[in-house]
Amino acid sequence: MKKFTTTSVKQIVKYIKIFFEGSLEVAGLGTFNFEQGRLCYPKDASQEQLGFVNNVNQLLKLKRPLADWVST
Repeated sequence: MKKFTTTSVKQIVKYIKIFFEGSLEVAGLGTFNFEQGRLCYPKDASQEQLGFVNNVNQLLKLKRPLADWVST
């Protein structure tokens, strides 16, 4: 399990995009699971954890490249 700090959000996004499923630990916030390229809320999550998960998932959504399908 990879360990991160709360200030390394960009590294967390990169880690989730590379491995797509797994778990990670954030110092001061606890352990999080991620599935299908999205960070999941822990059971009985605090407001701080909810905000952190929302922030990471927004960055994942923004940085995800969109494929342009062109039919020929």
